[in-house]
Amino acid sequence: MRLRTWQIFSLSIGLASGLQSQEVRRALPVVPTPAPAPKAQPVYPEQVPGSQSILGEKIPSPQSVEPRKPVESSPEAKASSGSAAEPEAKQRDQATEDEIRLAPNQGQNTQAPDPAKNQLAIADGLYIRKLYDLAAPEYEKYLGQYPNDSGRASAMYRLADCYGMLGQQEPALNTYRMLIEDIGSGEYVGSAAFRLASHEFDKRNFSDAATLYEKAFTNARTPEVKLTARYYQAKCLELSGKKSDAKTAYQDVAKTPGKNPYRDAARLSLAYYALENNQRQEAFDLFNDLGRDAVKPVVKAEALTRAGVLASDLKQKDKADQLIRAAIALNVEGKWKQVAELELMKLQYEGDKFAQVLDSYAKSTNSPGDETRPSIMLLVANSYRQLGKHQKALELYNQLIRIYPNAPEAYDARYQKLVSLDALKDPSLVQEVDSYLATGPSKERADKSKLLKAQALFQLNRYEPAARLYLELTNSSLPDPYKADCFYAAGYAFLLLKDNQSATHAFSGLINKYPKHKMASKALLKRAILYQEAKNFPAAVTDFNRIISDYSTSAETEAALLQKGLTLGQQGDYGQMTATFRQLLKTYPNTTGAAQAYYWIGWAAFEAKKYQDAVAPLVKARELNANEFTERSSLRLMLCYQSLLKKAEAAKEVDDFLKKDADKTSMVADVCRWLGTEFYNENNYGQAAKYLGLTAKDIEPVKVDKSVWFMLAKSRNELKDYPDAIEAANHFLEAATEPADRSQGFLALGSAQLGAGQLDAAQKSAEQALTLQPEGRFNAEARMQLGDVESSRGNYENAARSYMSVAVLYEDPEVTPRALEHAYEAFQKAGNQPQATKTLSELKTRFPNYSLKGSTAG
Repeated sequence: MRLRTWQIFSLSIGLASGLQSQEVRRALPVVPTPAPAPKAQPVYPEQVPGSQSILGEKIPSPQSVEPRKPVESSPEAKASSGSAAEPEAKQRDQATEDEIRLAPNQGQNTQAPDPAKNQLAIADGLYIRKLYDLAAPEYEKYLGQYPNDSGRASAMYRLADCYGMLGQQEPALNTYRMLIEDIGSGEYVGSAAFRLASHEFDKRNFSDAATLYEKAFTNARTPEVKLTARYYQAKCLELSGKKSDAKTAYQDVAKTPGKNPYRDAARLSLAYYALENNQRQEAFDLFNDLGRDAVKPVVKAEALTRAGVLASDLKQKDKADQLIRAAIALNVEGKWKQVAELELMKLQYEGDKFAQVLDSYAKSTNSPGDETRPSIMLLVANSYRQLGKHQKALELYNQLIRIYPNAPEAYDARYQKLVSLDALKDPSLVQEVDSYLATGPSKERADKSKLLKAQALFQLNRYEPAARLYLELTNSSLPDPYKADCFYAAGYAFLLLKDNQSATHAFSGLINKYPKHKMASKALLKRAILYQEAKNFPAAVTDFNRIISDYSTSAETEAALLQKGLTLGQQGDYGQMTATFRQLLKTYPNTTGAAQAYYWIGWAAFEAKKYQDAVAPLVKARELNANEFTERSSLRLMLCYQSLLKKAEAAKEVDDFLKKDADKTSMVADVCRWLGTEFYNENNYGQAAKYLGLTAKDIEPVKVDKSVWFMLAKSRNELKDYPDAIEAANHFLEAATEPADRSQGFLALGSAQLGAGQLDAAQKSAEQALTLQPEGRFNAEARMQLGDVESSRGNYENAARSYMSVAVLYEDPEVTPRALEHAYEAFQKAGNQPQATKTLSELKTRFPNYSLKGSTAG
């Protein structure tokens, strides 16, 4: 509030008194001066009439005045001690001691014509002589009577200072506040703000202190005060959580030239600010610079150590080593030397120089203090563990636990001990973990030890408890990557237990909660195959698709494409199956599933009757995996070539197939029948007999189509394989029921019998055919066959008559000329030349274009 009280009070004084000189009055209540009071006391009107000047009073010497008392003397004062780089707090408190000083001779002119200046001079005279108990009421009087005088700012400031010197804290603080409020700016406002700021700082009201220090910085006159105010403003901003604003203020302090006791402290704060914000390179640069030119050795040691640690974090291992060794070389006793020595060992450890860690430990001449020794022991034990010397590690872990049972490193050692037991595959690990858990470790350590236990159980083939423990750990404090691993491990353990439902549940946990984990694609593949085995094909295809789209670079994509294709085949979606297999072959041309892919591509084309498209992939499948796909591919290739009417290719497939296993003729019977028929129709009787014979091989004769037997008999006759021809003809006759069919059968049988020299049987067969077909071509063929029988017997005249009967009875462009030729030959062999000539003449007349085939034709 403004000093309205003084204005009102001074008006009442003017009305009540006509005296030239003014009486001393207090504008505000003043806390009573503590006893013993100074000898000089304020003068009140009722005690001193007239206008006697207070300067005429007996003034005590400066030595009789109590020394100045601090504004704040509570136990919490100056509670925020700074870093080692910061000047002592008393330097702050002295910053404004010389900020406001009276000009020479000020306060001595008590006869100035201006009564305001006269009154102010009286107060200043007492103030400069440190008679604060006398100066205070004079300042109050001045402020009450001359509220608009130009000296009001200095009067208010010194009045507050007087209160402070007299130990009257609250009036002093209130007066500083009113000075700031009423005056607003100027050097007195700056000093008042500084005093108030220091008061708030010592009370730990850092936010209010920051605002006041800012005002002090803005209004202060001297560079020293401005610098101090700016530094403490930065510190208060930092302590009140406004670190970004604090950074700006610290930067101002750090770059202030000249004498600057706060430079190192500001630079150190900026370095830590960068470190807290993970700005490691900036933090390193700041610590490094400070380590080069800090004033205090202890600050240098701290900065160099910090810079070394950061250099290590920034992968500048050589630089880190150099800086930490420089910190050690300073030989500054205390915390930072030991920390630097420890950090050097850490640097060696992080560089996998475990032997150097052990060597440094062994060569150490100075015993580390209790502050660093546990860390060093743990570091050495861990180095033994890293070198595979687990027994040594266990000994040191036990020693650390025994000597420093309550140290954080001991708690870590208890856990690291389990890690060494795990490395040793010690079967007691499960029990050791249970014992460790009974000690009540932190949840984090407990969960990690349970993970070791789960691994031990799995290694002991105790899959059921391992799986359950892994599942429990998926809801633990373990880092997410470990929880994801636990889901996978549980699923795998359940698979080994053949508990597919639980395995699916575990894999789903990993997939749903940690889709970006390295094992997510593996879990998807496992789950998809489980769906596949359960005939849940849509779910399986969905998982395969997710692997292909979301994890395209994973090793599982190849298997996913293959399994997706196979699953689509199970669903009957052959189009998508083929497209998937083609994608697999394009993306992974050397895939181990290439043979399968090619086979099913060919299979699908075959099923779609796209036989030409099926050939190449079926051949490729057989080439890539003969053991698995030779039979399956070959059978379909035979059928493809059959459908494409490629006899040579089909025949080769059949030959190659039977070469590997001649007992599998039944598997190729249909193709063989087709081949035999085609070759028969082409008069290729050798090939016809081969494949027709394969058709009938290993099959009951009655189950073989009679046409096969007929063609086989005819082909064998042409090949002069008469015994087998007789067999084939007889099998045909066993199946034939129609007269025409039987007639053909007897003709074929007779021809075979004739070739075999069984003339009577051949005659009988021909007569049977003649009887079954009284007319027509088969009748003619039977007559021809009877002539052949007679000719074979040497009865050429009878033979000739049989042949001539055909020529007389039938006018057939094929049979008739052949009959005349045979008759001509028979007459010649009978010595009946006239009749032979006559027959030949008839042949030429009736069939002028017929070419004689017999050897005796003239």
